[in-house]
Amino acid sequence: MKTLAQRLFALLCLTALPACAQVKYPAKMTFKVTDDAGAPVQGMEVRTSTFAYWERGEGFGRSIDDLDSATTDKNGLAELETPSLRGSFAYGPYPKGNYYQVPSLHYQFKEVINGRWEPWNPQLEIVVPRILNPIPLHARRVGFGPNVELPALGPVGFDLVVSDWVAPHGKGKRADFLFTHKVNLAAADMDAPFDSVFTITFANPGDGIQSRPAKAALRLLELPREAPEAGYEPKLERQVSWAGKGTPMKTGMREGQNYFFRVRTVLDPNGKVISALYGKIYGDIAFDAANSPKGYVQFVYYLNPTSLDRNLEFDPKRNLFPDRVSGTNITEP
Repeated sequence: MKTLAQRLFALLCLTALPACAQVKYPAKMTFKVTDDAGAPVQGMEVRTSTFAYWERGEGFGRSIDDLDSATTDKNGLAELETPSLRGSFAYGPYPKGNYYQVPSLHYQFKEVINGRWEPWNPQLEIVVPRILNPIPLHARRVGFGPNVELPALGPVGFDLVVSDWVAPHGKGKRADFLFTHKVNLAAADMDAPFDSVFTITFANPGDGIQSRPAKAALRLLELPREAPEAGYEPKLERQVSWAGKGTPMKTGMREGQNYFFRVRTVLDPNGKVISALYGKIYGDIAFDAANSPKGYVQFVYYLNPTSLDRNLEFDPKRNLFPDRVSGTNITEP
């Protein structure tokens, strides 16, 4: 039977304090870096981080990591051999110049065999999106920071260029999105069931919206830089409801949901688009019917102000909204 002192020492070793002298075994991996067109990227630094030990300190202390790096050759390959305590690595590229940053990736080696982490030297793929033609856009978070309540059950117009409700509810001049909130069952209080339907429609024939799924961390890779030319639907409808205590709230929101949209469309007599503005929405559109009889809306949009220009690669240094409203700034592409 272990003594109390032995148990305490074992517990400290599990938290990887340096005094426990746990063994770090070598791990080897090769990174293959390509751009979003599939071409190898030369001269790209790839950095790794792996747990080293737990440092006691304020609160619960903090973890200390071992860091290492390698640089890709003309074939986009970078080979790295480094010791690791647990065989778990975070890694990622550190682009300079012509590439966007991408989120860190993770790899877990399976086991130690003959004094090294296996599998030995796996090839790990990294794709970095190119910076091609970033342009100024109207980019705004609506409903982040100050909540945005529908001024009426609707339909109520929202001007994307002004980023406000159209008159008489705000400073907007043209209705790009028309929001309607139909209340089927009103919530009498915070704990009462409710049922609502929110609808987005548009002011002009040819206007519309289309769904495009892509994980948040991979939007720059999975979403096209240009809005599609066709495929826009004239209406988006979302039911938001709650049956009461003990039941989940139904919002209709989907993870990884994004949208492209077209507004201010002008068609010729043959139905051809001769003028229009294109934009995108990152993430799903959130509606809230629980805290207001009129309802709240929340979404993140980007709008190209140049007619028929479908480029939506955003330059965050040139946001066309000059004001800095708390919670609405957009600093990422």
